[in-house]
Amino acid sequence: MTRRNRILFVDDEPNIRLTLPPVLEEHGFEVKAAGTVADALTQINSSRFDVLISDLNVGESGDGFRVVGAMREKQPACITVILTGYPAFETAVDAIRHKVDDYVVKPVDVEVLVNSLRDKLAKKH
Repeated sequence: MTRRNRILFVDDEPNIRLTLPPVLEEHGFEVKAAGTVADALTQINSSRFDVLISDLNVGESGDGFRVVGAMREKQPACITVILTGYPAFETAVDAIRHKVDDYVVKPVDVEVLVNSLRDKLAKKH
């Protein structure tokens, strides 16, 4: 049996934490969810992940970049994705500076997201 790719999904919106992880699991991923930066940092320090999907604004504006930075430091091979409902040129530039692998706008097209993740994971291996 092959190991499923593990995703850490970080979002402070309870509705998206309840809906997106099960959909990703249906596509073969193992998903852990975190609702705060502190919870995300605990998960990053205690478990290994293949992919991080973080909301841009987890509690505070731009907190997603703190989560990405922590993941880059602890697990540099992890693919990082910023998710935002408020796309802006400045945050897209910040995403480039933080070496984010993808910048996705809500509402998420799950098929596009899953295909992008699979493509990035295949290139990594």
